[in-house]
Amino acid sequence: MANTANSGIIKFRFNLKMSSPINEEHFLPIEKWRIIFHKMNLIGEYKTTNVGFGNLSKRLLVGEEPFVITGTQTGHYPNLNGMQYCKVTKCNMTKLIIEAVGPIAPSSESLTHHAVYSKNPKINFVFHIHHIQLWNYMLKNKFPNTPEDIDHRSQAMIEAAKKCTQENEVGIFAISSSEGSVIAYGKNAEDAGKLILETLKKSR
Repeated sequence: MANTANSGIIKFRFNLKMSSPINEEHFLPIEKWRIIFHKMNLIGEYKTTNVGFGNLSKRLLVGEEPFVITGTQTGHYPNLNGMQYCKVTKCNMTKLIIEAVGPIAPSSESLTHHAVYSKNPKINFVFHIHHIQLWNYMLKNKFPNTPEDIDHRSQAMIEAAKKCTQENEVGIFAISSSEGSVIAYGKNAEDAGKLILETLKKSR
């Protein structure tokens, strides 16, 4: 199934091979954090537009390309199961094409996740949340951030995300051109999750 993702950080095309639900072992570590973030409204859905926000992913094998990510437009669900997760198997960062397997299309921000993973084979988790106060705090205090004047659905955003990540194993940065958008990453789920919570606490 060939489609185009029109929303999110980077516009891309994807080929989805429909499959049975994703095994729980592949997504359980991120689902635990997703439940926390959803309760805090760091992941959810904008009521005025019915557009979901926030997505989490986990690399399947250390140092390899495939990763599991929350499916597109699942932000309104407080809990997800294997029907709402998708496996991204390959990304063409030049042509902006994603190959995926699962019962649902991948998050529209999958290429941003891939860009972060590509910078360090030890990064195994990428968490993307939305919180305007945290985002403003990070921009004001000179946290790593993508340029405000670049198209947040472009090849330039891929390079900007890579630059923000550098070669760090753990970190957090803001997407300047997408209000409230913050991405954290880490070697394990706790690294990424706790970094978001700690930075959020400092912003208050």
